Amino acid sequence: MKEIVIGKRTLHIKDYHCAAFDGEHIPRNDNKLWLYVNVTDICNAECPFCVNPSRANGRNSFSVSVFKQILEKVSPFVYGVSITGGEPMLYPKLVDEVALIVTDIIGTNIELDLVTNGTKLNEIRKLKMLDRFESIHISRHKIDDEGNAVLMRAKTPTIKEIKELVCMLDDPARVVLNCVMQKGGVSNASEMADYLEMAAWAGVKNTSFVGFFMANQFCKDNYISPASIDLSHDKRFRVWNKFNDYDYCSCSSGDYRAENGNVRFYYRCPGKSGANYCRQLVYAADNKLLDGFDGLEITF
Repeated sequence: MKEIVIGKRTLHIKDYHCAAFDGEHIPRNDNKLWLYVNVTDICNAECPFCVNPSRANGRNSFSVSVFKQILEKVSPFVYGVSITGGEPMLYPKLVDEVALIVTDIIGTNIELDLVTNGTKLNEIRKLKMLDRFESIHISRHKIDDEGNAVLMRAKTPTIKEIKELVCMLDDPARVVLNCVMQKGGVSNASEMADYLEMAAWAGVKNTSFVGFFMANQFCKDNYISPASIDLSHDKRFRVWNKFNDYDYCSCSSGDYRAENGNVRFYYRCPGKSGANYCRQLVYAADNKLLDGFDGLEITF
């Protein structure tokens, strides 16, 4: 593993690229990581599989000034930023402010994403920095509107409302639907096809399917492995590639030929063991920089 020093910590990071199945892990020369910025721990949904159970109420403690100071120090090590939570769009002005700080300090040559449960679509449309976001990831774990709202225990957007958001953007590919696969939700190739038909109808061009992290008993009881699903029997699916990071995780990508146009899909499956290196930086809502989700604090 390669070593980098951030503040008072020496971090081991990946020094190779993920390999195609039966291929080699090619050496990687850069020393950069993705930064997740949790602008809040508060969320208005209660997804039973959430890896970061959020507070429904309380005071948000995110400090713009502290975030700015830390970003200035870590910017040489950052190649992309996701603004997330909790539910970030509970604080749209804060999302705009963080997006502006990222742009001012790091520039426009890195990817900036927004990760949301979609309950505040109207607020997304009003963002001053909306054009700066390369992608807007919206959680949707069931095909039908009512079932998705019941699962997430929130007033989630209908697929018609998502379509309206897609239509107002200059590039429809900026909206990504994120689906956590599970029993009773999307759990096989047929249900993946139905989900992708729904996405295509809404004009969505990108989707992702991921497997559970074992956050709790619900995850254990309802686990589905994306890697176990055989798409070869449905000619509407085309799998472009498959990659693995040793036993840490595997992923694949491709496209699906729907009635309303092609939709790209990506699916990722956690591996048998946790990685022994730092995979991302996380700026937590309590203004601590961590060496990963549930990681250790990095001080300066």
